[in-house]
Amino acid sequence: PAGAAGVAARASAVLRRDAEVSLKERPVMKVVRLLKDMQAELQKEMDDDKAVFEQLSCWCKQNDEEKSAAIDMGNQHVEQLKSSLSEDAAKVVELKTKRKDTWDELQADKQALESARAIRMKEKQAFHAEETDLIEAVKACKQAVTVLSKHNPSMAQVQAVAKALQAARVQELAMSSGSAVGRLSSQVIHEFVQQAASGSTSSFLGVPGFQSYAPRSGQIFGILRQMQADFEASLSDTQKAELKAQEQFDQLRVAKRDEIDSGEQEIVSLDGKIADFGEKIAQETKELEDTQAQLALDTEF
Repeated sequence: PAGAAGVAARASAVLRRDAEVSLKERPVMKVVRLLKDMQAELQKEMDDDKAVFEQLSCWCKQNDEEKSAAIDMGNQHVEQLKSSLSEDAAKVVELKTKRKDTWDELQADKQALESARAIRMKEKQAFHAEETDLIEAVKACKQAVTVLSKHNPSMAQVQAVAKALQAARVQELAMSSGSAVGRLSSQVIHEFVQQAASGSTSSFLGVPGFQSYAPRSGQIFGILRQMQADFEASLSDTQKAELKAQEQFDQLRVAKRDEIDSGEQEIVSLDGKIADFGEKIAQETKELEDTQAQLALDTEF
């Protein structure tokens, strides 16, 4: 019985020890659990790294595609800008050539107008001089016809008429016609003036048409009347010619002024277009430089 009691005691002690060990964690289990935790953490890190790698791979691929697209677009834009700059430069040359031609035409129109104005001024001066001469000649002839139409004009009256004819340059005007009648009339007037100027009775009686004391039917009377009519006709023709010349000049002046105004407006318009293209070229040049600079960065990185 004592032996059995000892065995029972030892068995009880073993059971208590095993119970105590089971209640405590064994070192092996700690290691196992630690290894499992490390494995889980490593797996998580691997999963995270894989996710990051995939994201980076995707980003790199996308970035490369975007870079390539940006470079392609940049190159296309550079070519477009170069083409546009070339076209703009050619257009500026064309506009400047057109401006020069327009400017030359404008100056030619102004010169033509000034020349026409100067010619018209000379013509007007010549007309006024001729008109004055003809008016004085008509007046002198009319006065002479009136005096010589009297039955017995006095010597003083005849001499006054002769002086008026001489002062009015009737003889020169008759000669200027160039006709045979004009030369004959000029000769008769010359003789009349010279003989009337002498003042002697014999000379007076020697004046053509006065020998019979019937001046109304004499040669000088008929010549003076014809000369008066000729001078009046010349005066009318001269005045009509002056009126027509003035009308033609006025029409030319209006036409030239229209051309000059149009040319000046065209110059202003061309200057504006040239300035606009200059500004456009400056903007495109700056844009081209910026695009090329960005292309260099995109290509380098």
